[in-house]
Amino acid sequence: MTADVAQPPAEAHPGVHGMVRLIRQAAADPAARPTLLHRVVLVIATFSMFSTLIGASGPTVRFPALGIAVTAAICALVAVVVAAFTTRTMRWFGRAEMLLAVLAVVGLSLWMLANIFNFTAYRSDEEIFVQYSADLLRHGHNPYSADLMPAYAQYPSPFPTKLLDGTITHRLDYPALPTLLTTVLTMAVGTFHTVALLCTLALVLTVFVMFRLLPRGLRSLGALLISGVPVLATGAAGGLLFALVIPPLAFVAYRWQHIGERGRLTGMDLAKAAAVGAVVSTTQVGWFPIPFLFLGIYLCRRRDLGSRPARLITFKFMGVAAVTFLLINVPFIIWSPKDWLRGVFAPLTQHAVPEGEGLINLIQSLSLGSGNLSYYTYAGGLVMVGLLVAYWRHFDRLGTACFALPLIGLLFPTRSYWTYFIAYSAAWVVELLSNDPEPATAADAAAIEAEDDETADGGRPAAPPKPALLTPRLPWLTKSAAITAAAFLPAVIVFGAAVSSQQPLTLSLDNYQTSAQLGTVQTVTLTATNNSDETLSPHFMAIHNNGMVSATWNIVAGPEKLRPHSKAQYTVTAPSSSSMPLLLGGLKMQAVTDAPATVSYSKSLNTQPYVTVLVSETPVLPLLAPGASTVLTAKVQSAFGEPVERAGMRVCLDQAKFTNSSTDFDDAAISASPAGDSQRCGFTDKKGKVYFTVKSSGASADGGSHQYYFQSYGMQGSYGRFGYSTFLSVAWQ
Repeated sequence: MTADVAQPPAEAHPGVHGMVRLIRQAAADPAARPTLLHRVVLVIATFSMFSTLIGASGPTVRFPALGIAVTAAICALVAVVVAAFTTRTMRWFGRAEMLLAVLAVVGLSLWMLANIFNFTAYRSDEEIFVQYSADLLRHGHNPYSADLMPAYAQYPSPFPTKLLDGTITHRLDYPALPTLLTTVLTMAVGTFHTVALLCTLALVLTVFVMFRLLPRGLRSLGALLISGVPVLATGAAGGLLFALVIPPLAFVAYRWQHIGERGRLTGMDLAKAAAVGAVVSTTQVGWFPIPFLFLGIYLCRRRDLGSRPARLITFKFMGVAAVTFLLINVPFIIWSPKDWLRGVFAPLTQHAVPEGEGLINLIQSLSLGSGNLSYYTYAGGLVMVGLLVAYWRHFDRLGTACFALPLIGLLFPTRSYWTYFIAYSAAWVVELLSNDPEPATAADAAAIEAEDDETADGGRPAAPPKPALLTPRLPWLTKSAAITAAAFLPAVIVFGAAVSSQQPLTLSLDNYQTSAQLGTVQTVTLTATNNSDETLSPHFMAIHNNGMVSATWNIVAGPEKLRPHSKAQYTVTAPSSSSMPLLLGGLKMQAVTDAPATVSYSKSLNTQPYVTVLVSETPVLPLLAPGASTVLTAKVQSAFGEPVERAGMRVCLDQAKFTNSSTDFDDAAISASPAGDSQRCGFTDKKGKVYFTVKSSGASADGGSHQYYFQSYGMQGSYGRFGYSTFLSVAWQ
């Protein structure tokens, strides 16, 4: 006996359109039930906020109110997680999203406060230059005409922009809007990290912009992107100006493909054009997606309205953006046109040292090129041209990538920092969720449903027209593909020349001197060989473990100019402690020249093949009686923490004194076992250890107890000391 079981009806088109339709229906109906996707996104966004709040809990000992705020915010996050699982209507789900947006603002604020309280110094020359320029403007001085070198003393920054001529930048190199906004904000809150506060406020604004523009159910993506992943907050706390372009770009990205669709610019369209003018007036990193936006508006409207109306709408949009840009910058243009032009276009003309996380980092790591750094700049510009051609010829496929394609071009210049690649992040999300494949009108929806029905009935929708072939002999090569390939050909040639151009100097490291307890390299002796046909004036810099380049080192010995096909030995010393590379990161030097613009690299030298670890009998030593002794053990390990069980390695122990008074106290007696060539140095036993007995009378002028600090280090070849341990403290009565 059998029975027919009714099968559930199959979905006619279980694809992207169905998913988007379901999400939009839920977002439009407050009484609808949240979908699984809505709940998952909210849970992930809430989870991400925990890391931000935990990272903001550092200075709670000094500021109990900060700890209370962190605890309250974490409690609220727990409530949001529970709501993500239990809410039954989109109305209450939206309230949970709103609470998360508020918590994102709280997290951003606490993150900035914690970063500044834990490290009160300024983090970038962007921050100090804009702050100092705002101070100058308040006193009636033109910041574009001023020398900003005093800013380094007033607002110390460890990361100046280095130039190929051996100097550092000391001019205002940005459009005027950050200086104007900082000037206004300074009048209200003062001059302590005002730029960082401004950048954080920009991220706060972005949270609300994304909350307003994203569909209900996915609004928590704003909190996730801006606050939950604290990379943007870290940049804002450092006063990096890219943060200021994030909110206006997110606003511009919202349904940008509909700009001028009625044959005219609406009030919203005009507001977006003004936002574009503000973006261009903020920092040069905001410039790159704007040509794609203008071209995209034209191509969208040409498809709907024809070429002439599309050009008119696009030019009107560009005109409003240009007027906004001029209104912001015109006082400084009139004040000193030459200085303003120099500042705004400085990134293209200042000959900065190559640095960043783009392709230049790969070239630096492999020590490839470059006999002509200008090629990288040219290649980046040519790639942008090729991308615009590709965007024009393949707009049907690339149209929604308006704010993503420029990232490809940003990979090529000599300065391509991580901040450049994340400045458009909010625009990506807003663009994806506002320009989706969902039909905008009922007629479009009916057409798609008819297409779905036709497909379900076995019919086929009308095929799109075939692309035009360049020639019948090559059926795989279309006209658009040929034009696009030809557009990228100059960039390929120039970038190939950049990579293949030989470094003019060969650098070999001869010796170095460390800075003892700092654990850094402070002096380097190297030999430079000029392989080119030109006389070069090299400037030497150290490359830190993270790929960042130090300021120019001072030449103690060696010629200022190096003749063609000659070599000379140089002794160079670091200009500051922040310019010294850590022993743990190894030693790699580079030499740059300004005319011609070149860079040459040395091989990387392992300055710390071994480290020493200093331990005592117990983790916590009790207060010792006068004349008592204790044994400290110095162990030799590899850089990866593996024990080096080798006899005969020289290890020493030193005492360091730290006191905030003029009172001096006794030197501890140190004896090593196995004994070495001095009382404070020994040779390791077969287990790679040296035992140091330390003893002190504890005598001091005031009769009080004092902490004694000990540090061990080893010796390696002709390079001197290596492997400094951390300090170990012992106290005598």
